[in-house]
Amino acid sequence: MQRRIDGLLDQAEEAVASMDWVHALEAAKAVLVVDPDNEDATGFAAMAEQSLAPANAAESESESRHTAVIASNPPMNDAASDPVSFASGRYSVSKFLGEGGKKRVYQAHDTLLDREVAFAVIKGLMAKNV
Repeated sequence: MQRRIDGLLDQAEEAVASMDWVHALEAAKAVLVVDPDNEDATGFAAMAEQSLAPANAAESESESRHTAVIASNPPMNDAASDPVSFASGRYSVSKFLGEGGKKRVYQAHDTLLDREVAFAVIKGLMAKNV
């Protein structure tokens, strides 16, 4: 069962990375059916739901600024270049969680919704946008 959950979380992460919010939400909800307390799935579902149905134009503008902020950050080769925030300060980075071949993952605090979230930043995308 845990392998299936991990596979679904990987699918959600890939969907979020490509901004495929429908598939991200589907994968996250599938995990939450069997593991309702899964923090990763809860975070992915919240991101997807927010992106699919912004409450107002200000949130849509915030998402556009979020993309611009990520694109303007330098490549993440070492801890010295780790970001301190995303989306014009909405998400305050708490700590670096880890990295794989393609992504670096950070724990951040969503100051708007007052909750912890995780961000996966694609390394190749960062290098291309600098």
